[in-house]
Amino acid sequence: MNSKNESIELSPNSNFFEKNSLIIFFVLSFLITIISVAIIYFGTVVSIDTLFFYISIWSPTISAIIIAGIIGGWSEIKQLLSGFLKWKVGGFWYFAGFFLMIGPLVFTLFYLLLGGEAPGNPGLTGGLILITVINTIINGPLSEEAGWRGFALPKLESRFGSLISSLILGIIWACWHIPFYFIEPRMPFYIFIILVLVITILMTWGYNNTKGSLIITVIFHFSFNFNGAFITGILGLLPMMIFYIGGSVMIGIYVIVVIIYAGSSKLSRKPDSEMPFDIEKRNS
Repeated sequence: MNSKNESIELSPNSNFFEKNSLIIFFVLSFLITIISVAIIYFGTVVSIDTLFFYISIWSPTISAIIIAGIIGGWSEIKQLLSGFLKWKVGGFWYFAGFFLMIGPLVFTLFYLLLGGEAPGNPGLTGGLILITVINTIINGPLSEEAGWRGFALPKLESRFGSLISSLILGIIWACWHIPFYFIEPRMPFYIFIILVLVITILMTWGYNNTKGSLIITVIFHFSFNFNGAFITGILGLLPMMIFYIGGSVMIGIYVIVVIIYAGSSKLSRKPDSEMPFDIEKRNS
């Protein structure tokens, strides 16, 4: 009763944060990003802009760690990050995540074999490929997943069905990207939000079936980002519009099959006891 963690849990502040943790998380993530992007937009010092860019993309994880620390101290933070240690989940889930990258690559191969024209990139170098791989892993997959999936998703799923939770989170996640449109070129938002909704459903499917593995959601996230960074990005293998049309059809079929097979309630056929969220709260 007098331990440090227990005293934190019983304090009025932690009780308030626990009851309102989801709303506070979303607000804090948006605030950190908006303020950071505003500093970049109006700033002139490159080193400061770089610092705040990384603060902005890490805002979901930063927010989740802050709130977890207030609610339950170090033990709650360790629980939040424990998903990064769940790697023994079966080979299928690694394939399911990387399929978001493999599928478009196969589509691209057939497009080129059938005589399609590739934009190409005459300035392509090994160093550019390596830097892009590192950035594609860090900028999004590693910087965001502890927040969106590790913190927010299980709390949403404790209240709503998994499909509804995915749609709620997907809309919020897509809107969180809006400030970045002011500082870097991005795909049209009306296309982006649809793709984010679809990928969020697939990531929930992966998360729920691996007892909350953040390694798997990082792979899903990386594979999704890979297409824009490489296939239509530095490799220049596909024209943008061909990618939008072909990619949308492929990922649409993928998510429809998942929803039909796994069901909208849990996006999983596994028992309630194996879900990475408190399903009894949803049913109470």
